[in-house]
Amino acid sequence: MSAERLRIGFQVWSQFVTWPELMEIGHEIDSLGFDELWSNDHLLPQAAGGIGALGELDGPVFEGWSVLFGWAGITTRARMGCLVSGGAYRNPGLLVKMATALDHASGGRAVLGIGAGWFEREHRAFGFEFPPVGRRLDRLAEAAGICRGLLDGQAVTFDGDWFSAAEARNDPPPLQERLPLAVGGSGEKRTLRIVAQYADIWNADGDDPDSFRRRSGILDDHCRAVGRAPESIERTAGLPPPCIRATRDEAVEALAGILKHQAMPRSDALRMAAASPFAGPADAVVAELRRYRDAGLGAVMFDWPAPFDRSTLEALSGPVRFALNGKA
Repeated sequence: MSAERLRIGFQVWSQFVTWPELMEIGHEIDSLGFDELWSNDHLLPQAAGGIGALGELDGPVFEGWSVLFGWAGITTRARMGCLVSGGAYRNPGLLVKMATALDHASGGRAVLGIGAGWFEREHRAFGFEFPPVGRRLDRLAEAAGICRGLLDGQAVTFDGDWFSAAEARNDPPPLQERLPLAVGGSGEKRTLRIVAQYADIWNADGDDPDSFRRRSGILDDHCRAVGRAPESIERTAGLPPPCIRATRDEAVEALAGILKHQAMPRSDALRMAAASPFAGPADAVVAELRRYRDAGLGAVMFDWPAPFDRSTLEALSGPVRFALNGKA
């Protein structure tokens, strides 16, 4: 089913950027009326799934939850969270307390996002265990269950392979009556089952619209299997960075320059820029976003690396948003 309105937001990369620049772009995204403002949860620079040489980048990175609390005091409307917190980095009870504090700091705009974790080098560097994917999903399922119980106001007692709790409570509660739990990932058997069991929001990996539609249908099946209405879960997706210029070639070149600032070799930066379906003229970006909206996507979370492209931001907030939703 097509979403009536496509929410537009950003996963702002907190690497190769200064703190004042991060705070300024968060305020600007919010003041321009965008719907979503998210940090990411990385401790070393990341790009392109950490594949090959792009998994060996070194450079400055600010911690994602700290960024969120910085934004909370200088924004007023955008929903915010960490897209998504790696399962190894924080105890789920602690994460719930952090998200609850963010909800109070932001006036009721927080989301708690969690995932299995994927960046092996980052885990090893900071002393976090990086088991095989099946075990990481076991850990995610335990964390999601604990988070769900605490967010629902329960006293949680749990003794698992990865986490434990003994009459844990989340007090004070969030400002929101139901602070949303988002689960990131698109694994069809395990991850989408965890989404169906515990989540309010599914954040898909960067699938194309047809793949997103197919996986969304699989999530619907999981929902029915666990006794949930499929429409009770919001569908969002993390997508490649946009760059809007008069021509496709100009946009790819400009985006490659931004990615090169992220310590990528020019060849990799050009390859990544050319792979983004959102690098091009505004009408082409609108057409691609309509495909996602028609596939049932409710919100797009664009990757947003520094140096931040103000001309693209203005185009997205004006003509692109108007063409999609009827208002700027």
